[in-house]
Formats: sequence, C-alpha cells, structure tokens
Amino acid sequence: MSRSKKLYDSALGRPTRGPHPGRPWKVWDLDSELRYVPVVDELPDSPLPICEVGSGPRGLAGWTDRQVIGVDPGADDRHGGATEPPNMRRLAGDGSNIPLPDDATCATVAVDTMEHIPREFRHAVVSEMLRVTRPGGKVILIGPTGPQAAEGDRRVRDRWIADGGPAPNLVWLDEHIAFGLPTVEELASYMQNDKIARVRAYGVFNLWFWWTMHRAACGDFPLKYRTDYLHHFLWGPFAAAARRTRRGPFYRYIVVADLR
Repeated sequence: MSRSKKLYDSALGRPTRGPHPGRPWKVWDLDSELRYVPVVDELPDSPLPICEVGSGPRGLAGWTDRQVIGVDPGADDRHGGATEPPNMRRLAGDGSNIPLPDDATCATVAVDTMEHIPREFRHAVVSEMLRVTRPGGKVILIGPTGPQAAEGDRRVRDRWIADGGPAPNLVWLDEHIAFGLPTVEELASYMQNDKIARVRAYGVFNLWFWWTMHRAACGDFPLKYRTDYLHHFLWGPFAAAARRTRRGPFYRYIVVADLR
C-alpha cells in the first residue's frame, strides 16, 4: 500500500485526504491527487519535518499526517479558501530565501510551483531547497513540464475563457504562459551539486487523461442523473486507469534529487 495511506473510505469514493475531505469524490479531484500522492510516496522516513515551497494554506499537509513547514509569499485567496490542517506550520518567505537553517528538513518539495517562478530565479530556489535539506534527504519537484504540457495549458485556458470560467483559474494559467513551463532537463540541471547522489525523473499524469478530466470539469460529458454514485460508477474506472498509466506524453513530471 502506498505511503499516502487510504484516500477513499467507501465505494462512493468519499475522500479522507486532499483538498476537500469528506465530500463526494469528483473526477477532477485527480488533478490534486496526482500532484501530491507521488510526492508523499517519495518522502524519506525521518522524524524531521518536510518543507514545502509554495504551499499555500494546505498543500502537502492535506495529504500526509507528517509535519510540513509551508513557505509561501502569495496571498491565501489564490488557493481557493483552503483550510490549514493541524500538521501545517506556516512561515512567511519565498523559495529563494527560505527562513530555515541548513539541514533542517528531511525533504524539501515544490508542487506545481516552478512554473509560477520566472525562469531566471528558479535555480536560486532549488539551491535554497538543497541548503535546508539534510544529508540523506530528498529534494522533490513536481509540476507541468515541456511543450506538450504548455499546449495543454493553452487549450484549457481557451476553454475556460470561452465558457466564462472563474478568474482565479485564469490567473494560474496566465502565469504558466508568461513564465514558461520548465523542461525536465532544465529542472535536472539545477540539481548539479556535490550534495546530490543521483537525480531521477518520471511522468505521473498522462496528458490525454489530464485533458479528458478537464473536459469533464467543463461539462463535456453531462450526466442525465447527477448523483454522486453514478459519477463515481462512471468515472472511477477512468481514474484508476489514469493512476496506473505510465506511458506518455505526460502533463506532469516528478524530478527527485537523492542527497548523499
């Protein structure tokens, strides 16, 4: 069983973790799940806390019981009014100047964050993440990468605009376009450091499944009877396939630096 523990407590798929615990599962919840679960599964066993750069009020702490130190300079309203869990400790700051001493954490992570940082500042952020992570720990980056993911962002943005979608969603996508999505090679290049034993990367969300999920969120597949059970019955197998698929192209990649 994955170290992200149990995500759903019934056949209906009611989440026990994530951004909306307790309410009926919807297929678009895959977007959060396939950001955070791969990160939780990579976390090293350690009593030390985890630092999340760009956490918002909930972030990784909504997917694990372990202590998370969240560092974020942005306003909380950018994160849709998420509530702060008890295992989250917030620190004001930004990724290029993390307010922690050297070797303070067992892992430092950035989830869907690098694409919101101008390219010229990304290396400094990763260098700070390496500084605060102890030997034997991990630095973990996950998010949309590469030109195919960028094209997917443009398709979703155009769809949101055509449908009169909410402005907060457009702000996120506008930053993706303005700052440019990193490539896997770019992220790996920031991890050239004597502290690092090896760097690994793999895809975690097939682009076709990602796009179909967004189409469902936009109402392209309306249900005559909009019940939670029917939604889970129809979309549950799709979600299971999305979780298992290891063939690209991918929307997100995870890049992991294992420290010496």
